[in-house]
This record gives sequence, structure tokens and C-alpha cells, in this order.
Amino acid sequence: MFNPDMKIKAYWDVKELSRIKTPEEVAKEFETMFVRIMMKEFRKSLDGGIFSGSFSYKMYMDMFDMQIAEAISSSDQLGLKQYILDALKAYEKYSSGE
Repeated sequence: MFNPDMKIKAYWDVKELSRIKTPEEVAKEFETMFVRIMMKEFRKSLDGGIFSGSFSYKMYMDMFDMQIAEAISSSDQLGLKQYILDALKAYEKYSSGE
């Protein structure tokens, strides 16, 4: 489902990564990157047709994968973000010696 409040980042914006401060933001960004890389690898198994070798096709598909990955991670249906947060909490609990 389309979320009109979803923030769409520029394709080339890497400055946004330096602004991430909380574990929730880090986990969400990791989930987004993971889904994007997974989709990119899935796409390698498909035949893209006669335009698949062109630079513009590759750039468009990369931007498409980025936006789809953002939508998937924003839906919180994958569960990877929560898994990472739970793992961080467990690590903090057991590393503090409690």
C-alpha cells in the first residue's frame, strides 16, 4: 500500500547516512539496504530485454529497487529491523554483566 507520508530520499544522497543517530534508525536503514541489495541480486536472474545492457536501464532499475526497498522497510512487515533491535538489546544486556 502506498504511504503518502513516506519520505523519499534522493538517489545520490549519502549525507543522510551521517545523520543517523538512534539504533532504530540504523536498523531501519540496514533493512532498507539489505532489501535493496537482495532485489538487485534477484534482478540479475531476470532477462531485462533488449535495453537491459544500457546505462539508463540499469540506473532506472537501481532507483526503482531503492524506492521499493524503502517502501518494504517502511511497512515493518519484513521484521528485520525488530530482529536487529532485539539482538542489540540482548547484546547490551549480556555484555554489561547483568
